[in-house]
Amino acid sequence: MKYCYIILLVNIFCLSAYSQDSIRMKIPSNGSARFRLDTNQLVYDEEGNALHYYQYTKLLNTGEYTIRQSAPSGTPGVKAYLKKLDPQENLRFYEMIKPRIALKSPLLQEGKVLDISPFLGTINQEDFNRKAVVIVFWYADCPPCTESFNSLNDIFGQINNPENLIVVAVTYDNEQIASAKLKQKPLMYARLLSNAGQIISAYQLTTYPSFVVADKDHIIRFAVSGLSPITIPLFKSTIRQVLIQ
Repeated sequence: MKYCYIILLVNIFCLSAYSQDSIRMKIPSNGSARFRLDTNQLVYDEEGNALHYYQYTKLLNTGEYTIRQSAPSGTPGVKAYLKKLDPQENLRFYEMIKPRIALKSPLLQEGKVLDISPFLGTINQEDFNRKAVVIVFWYADCPPCTESFNSLNDIFGQINNPENLIVVAVTYDNEQIASAKLKQKPLMYARLLSNAGQIISAYQLTTYPSFVVADKDHIIRFAVSGLSPITIPLFKSTIRQVLIQ
């Protein structure tokens, strides 16, 4: 049996503490596990209007909002509401939670050179030359993984020079399962690597979803578990920086 920590989005219902929730789950030998995502939760805007899951997650995907527990004045009984983030406040809280969300793999640490050799059995080395690299570790039955694709697509959609970027979506799932999920939940520019247990093991990766960004010299500039309103702005700014290198 394989074990992993499924890293959720920064716990949107406890964001007043800006902590990240994690759940330990057994992963069957085929690398899949079912995980339920509650889409029935209502969140309120600052005027007290109720927003459904896909309404408020669209705003969260911008990286400009977070969710707070305590209600703003004038909205008694509200349990969770959207609040627009100040960029400096966001950066401060990101630095606060960064030790908790940093990848534990010694091979995927910020400042280290990304070893691309695990990919070379399926992707040509020339495809990586002088390109920024984004790696997404995910699997089909992990809603926090596939729901994060909306945020990534929002970021990738703003890129003016996608030819300088290679995006690799790495999963234990077989090609049929992974391809079907990507049709349902597309990931822009992604090269799918399915049945990729050996690659995942080579990187000593145990958390899902996980995200790595390396610059054109393949120096890792961003490596975290989970994507959230706190991490999205840093992900976005890192992408911009590595593409203008």
